[in-house]
Amino acid sequence: MLHSRTFRILLLLLAIVPKVSFADLFTATQFYQQQNYAKAYGEFYKLAEVGNGDAIYNLAVMSLHGQGTEKNLSLAYAYFTIAAEYGIAESLKTAQIIATQYPDKQALQQVLEQKRAQFGYPHLSQKYEPNFSDIEIKDKSIDKVYEKLPTYPEQAARQGLEGWVWLEFDVGITGAVKNIKVIDSYPKNIFTSALVNAVSIWRYQPNSEKKNHSLVYHFTTFKGKEYQRTLGFQQKDYHNEIKRHIDAAEQGNAQVQYYVANWLSSDEYNASQLLKYHWRDDTAHLTMLLAAAKNNYPIAQYKLAIELISNNPSAEQFKVAVNWLYQSAQSFAPAQYKLATLYADANNELFAPHRATHWYELAGAHDKRAAKALAMHLFKYSPKSLDIGKWLETALENDNSDPELLLLKAKLTKPKDPRKAIRIAKAALSKAQERNWDTTLIQTFLGKSEP
Repeated sequence: MLHSRTFRILLLLLAIVPKVSFADLFTATQFYQQQNYAKAYGEFYKLAEVGNGDAIYNLAVMSLHGQGTEKNLSLAYAYFTIAAEYGIAESLKTAQIIATQYPDKQALQQVLEQKRAQFGYPHLSQKYEPNFSDIEIKDKSIDKVYEKLPTYPEQAARQGLEGWVWLEFDVGITGAVKNIKVIDSYPKNIFTSALVNAVSIWRYQPNSEKKNHSLVYHFTTFKGKEYQRTLGFQQKDYHNEIKRHIDAAEQGNAQVQYYVANWLSSDEYNASQLLKYHWRDDTAHLTMLLAAAKNNYPIAQYKLAIELISNNPSAEQFKVAVNWLYQSAQSFAPAQYKLATLYADANNELFAPHRATHWYELAGAHDKRAAKALAMHLFKYSPKSLDIGKWLETALENDNSDPELLLLKAKLTKPKDPRKAIRIAKAALSKAQERNWDTTLIQTFLGKSEP
């Protein structure tokens, strides 16, 4: 007789974080426990597609008992066997029991090979499994010549709030910062303005252009006297909160796994001091990011890809990073934008301008950077496209004094109205000088346009 097995995921009784719009291993298990088997099966299937071994095991259990799907012993056998490849050793015993009772061994093998090609560890590990031992964690900052530290919000400091802000921005040839994009922040909106205001006036070494520079800035109060005083009274509650977060992360809560990864990436949080007693490895933050990524959490998938790309990956590691970008880009606009920039880069092995156009268009609905990038991209690679003007106007709605956009508008205007084009270009020159942006291209245009 075949024995059923309790799911490997325990129910977390306390809600650590707000509900999110995706289903991770934890919430998929909740669907199962609520006997919403069809929903649970669908969510486990999505997780299995990115190499989540626990989800594959759970698909085996549901196929065995006909929960959310038709009862199918050959399919259960395949899933149990594959789950063993992911380190769930006990699943192999159940697979062997099925094999002894199933009359058509050839049919079993055929289904197994079919599912191995889709979910097997060798296949998905090559696609999604980074080799963290090959990663040399290093300082990814660019040399700054001027830096203003962000002001720690007074109320946050008084309350002992810690958090981070994740920005992406470009560094121009003059060293000026432009095209700032907030990717994420925690807690939401507490520290964002302080960091954006500071970064907007930072200056880097000239002639060190960089696209999509990624910066996670940690706001920490662990050295503050006021917080140290209050922490003494709160220590027991604080330890209990950390324990609950550890439990939630280990039980498959993807959002908590992502937060823990961010805390582990810095030594400066009160939280990170305690978390590192539990996760001691130097790459623990990457391991936790990978766990959240395998839980199909788009922002974790994106951050994992960025971490891999930022550390001079091997050709194989770069492929893994791009695969995570693709997975994240199914629903996350910054990942769509990043893919577009890779396809638009003539120095990148992925260079394919038409694909860049596609991903810029997808990103355009939710990432304001995309409209500007797409207008300039189309002007370079498809100068006769009727969409250039549309995307240019969209971008100007976001920033009507952007020098690069004004120069593009001047170029589009010149064939019909040369004098107006000169006026627009002069406005672009003035704005570029105000922002300390490079003026070379604008001056070249004016030199060719003025009589």
